[in-house]
Amino acid sequence: MLRSDFLKLIGSQPGTSDYIPVAVLLRNGYGVAGYYNTPVNEEFAQTCLLVNARLIDLQHKTDERRGIHDFGDFLQEISTRLVQQDDASEEAELDSTGLLGKSIPLTAVPYEEIAVVYPVSRISALMRRVEEDEHRLPTFLDFENRSVIVKLLKAKIW
Repeated sequence: MLRSDFLKLIGSQPGTSDYIPVAVLLRNGYGVAGYYNTPVNEEFAQTCLLVNARLIDLQHKTDERRGIHDFGDFLQEISTRLVQQDDASEEAELDSTGLLGKSIPLTAVPYEEIAVVYPVSRISALMRRVEEDEHRLPTFLDFENRSVIVKLLKAKIW
């Protein structure tokens, strides 16, 4: 992964010092979730420093990880936790239960080791926007909102 692509994907802005939540899948099968801070990473071109990161081995199945079997489950757990928390009352945490492992204060990950990047902050913002919307999200087989898939199926039947 290129540093410039990584920064575009997570929505990092030059000069800001926000802690941007990010989840990545490494080439070795580990999932990592942490916070990206722009000023901390300014001097690094080939290494990404994540603050308060959590590392989980997704290749080996264990009973300690209740409900987390793959990278999709890992992402869902992180995104759900961030969306459920009210940013006004408390700082958003990736995991307050310890289900995702212990927090590592500072983690260095080479950009070339990152296989998949998931911009948690952008996804969380989109999910909040959907929750605020009064209309339901249309599904593939939504009969009330007349989805495109249902129209195609009806056309094939007739």
